[in-house]
Amino acid sequence: MIDIEKPFKLENITVHPKTDELSYCGKTIAIKSMAMKVICYFAKNKDIVISRDCLRNDLWQNPTTSNHTINNHIYSLRQSLAQLDDQTKFFHTVTGTKNGYRLLADVTQETIQPISSSTGLNASKLSDESAHNKNKLNKTKLRSLILPSFLIVTCIIIFLSQETKFYNHATALTSHAGQEQNPAISLDGDIIIYANRTRRPFTWELYASKVQTPLQPTKVFSSMVNHDNFVSISPNKKYIAFIRYAKGAEGIYIANFNADSLTAHNEKLTIPLSAVNSTPAISWLNNSQFFYTAKKTALAPLKIYLYDLATNRSEQVTSPPINTVGDFAVVVSPDRNWLAIMRADNLHGYQLYLYHLSTKTLMKTQVTNTEQRLNISFSDDSLKVYFVDQQGFLSSYDIKNKVITKISAQQHMGYWPLKIPGKEQFIMQEDWGLSPLTAQIIKTNNPRVGGDGASEVVVNNGLSIAAVEGIANGGLIFASVKPNQQIEIWKYQHGKVFKLNEFHETIEYREPLNLHWSKNTNTALLSINKSCRIIDIDSGKDTPLCPDNENIYAGRFSYDGQSIFLASFDNSNAIEIGVSGYPVNNIPELGSVNSIHQNSDGSFYYSKEPSFDIYHFNPTTGENTLIVKRTFVYHRYSGNDFVVTAQGVYYMDRIAVTKNSIYYYDFSSKKSEYIIDSKGNYPSLVISEDERFIYLIESTNHDSKLLLIE
Repeated sequence: MIDIEKPFKLENITVHPKTDELSYCGKTIAIKSMAMKVICYFAKNKDIVISRDCLRNDLWQNPTTSNHTINNHIYSLRQSLAQLDDQTKFFHTVTGTKNGYRLLADVTQETIQPISSSTGLNASKLSDESAHNKNKLNKTKLRSLILPSFLIVTCIIIFLSQETKFYNHATALTSHAGQEQNPAISLDGDIIIYANRTRRPFTWELYASKVQTPLQPTKVFSSMVNHDNFVSISPNKKYIAFIRYAKGAEGIYIANFNADSLTAHNEKLTIPLSAVNSTPAISWLNNSQFFYTAKKTALAPLKIYLYDLATNRSEQVTSPPINTVGDFAVVVSPDRNWLAIMRADNLHGYQLYLYHLSTKTLMKTQVTNTEQRLNISFSDDSLKVYFVDQQGFLSSYDIKNKVITKISAQQHMGYWPLKIPGKEQFIMQEDWGLSPLTAQIIKTNNPRVGGDGASEVVVNNGLSIAAVEGIANGGLIFASVKPNQQIEIWKYQHGKVFKLNEFHETIEYREPLNLHWSKNTNTALLSINKSCRIIDIDSGKDTPLCPDNENIYAGRFSYDGQSIFLASFDNSNAIEIGVSGYPVNNIPELGSVNSIHQNSDGSFYYSKEPSFDIYHFNPTTGENTLIVKRTFVYHRYSGNDFVVTAQGVYYMDRIAVTKNSIYYYDFSSKKSEYIIDSKGNYPSLVISEDERFIYLIESTNHDSKLLLIE
């Protein structure tokens, strides 16, 4: 029996229970305390099949711990062990009559043997044998040293061939109220500048600080109404280039920067930009030139340009495909040889390209991502590019060897990785969905049917809530997003909130998503990952329905529950499928839609891309009629931004940035009326069956930070 208070080995990996660390060949990684408890538990029960009930009762000491939670811990532990030794299978998943997990790896622990004294005959015998043993030792000494020496050399080679640093520790770098984004750092690693917004309707403003004292920021411009963002610092720290969204004067500005006072002045509009350039990127090549991205029209791709201060002229650098959104995340390498670009395409979402500034050639890499958190940075020697991969791990791409390596054991520490020059540290932006941001569900007494408009919170589970749908007897089902971005399904009924534990959580599931209930059943439809799944609203058990990667979203059941209508990401025709997944038919009469509601008479109400205006379609006459003209809907991938009732349509519209509201269109009068403010921009609207209550999602915490990753 091993002593789990002391270090022991799983095959060649040394386990350090007191420090929650694993080590092998000079490389050490930290794991979570629960992961260490799991290792020790299995080590004490070697060769025994451990059931999930045993883990629930003995380790978690909570009989309600879900199988998914346990499975995810084992998966994470396997990943940690594989970072040190990917040739050994440590755990075996056992299925059948007795299911669970069994530890396969050998467990060993060095022990110190007591030294005993020998007298008389034994001592004499040892003396007689000593000369023989000494000669034998001399003969085998060299051989005994060869194997350890070989192992040491092997470990050194392995150690040097792998990343020598894992970045797993995150601390807050900023302490503002509100949200921080888009940090930039000076070439010498001395100064960071970033944008902060306290809350709506305040604008984004620039702040600067010394890297050594990051919690003591200085406002770059004294005014509070500039709406500045996407800043970049010149190599000599004498200028900053940034985007200013001042109405009527939008564009890229250049200002003189004082590196001592951390303030800027004499800002000048240098490159006027239209409103369609909402997220440009800027990166200085030298003290008189910088790269930036821009597009000419709303439908044109983003292209990269090089601006020269001396000539006040821009030169186009790249020509991305016209059927994509173009080139993002323009970053110049420290040696000024490379330009790193994240280019959008129709196959991967986004792909990393490297543009050689001397030869003017474009090189495609293996780095791809479907996320939109795309920023990248270079190593100090310009030999590697750092990025966050599809699974949320901080990773590096070796330009010469074309090798991708994960350099964090933790997922979703942040995004927008910015290497601090000269230090083994990164600055990352805390994902607003992974920060303390939470959302709650609000119930409002509907003024349209005599309610007083008063609201109360009915759900706050401490997580971000991404979609909500009504079910029978005043209940709700809703999807929550955990800090690791995994999706959970929850239920609210009779004043109680609880998680549906049989829903299969997986790291692949990502927004956009929405839910729709099939009336008078225990079934709901979850649209997620360009596909859809059937959900049991009592247990959460989910089964696939739509084919994978069909580019569909916003699924809703037909009026009779025998079909499902879905919109298409590529703005092609709407789709109808049977509840068994077959047959699949296009609905060309509806064209490019966002959400489809079928009525009892077989007609449809639908919102049309890209305006989100609401139409009625009569299949008998073939007539499409515009009934509601909307100003703006915050999230295009919603299936729940309007609700059709017997007498009219409740719908969301945002007539101003701070005025997202619920309106009602009356079928008889053919007029719309204001009902209530919507409490937020989440396009998820639920009307109770008797129309007495309106349910909406409201965000409750708007704080997020910049993080220092070490």
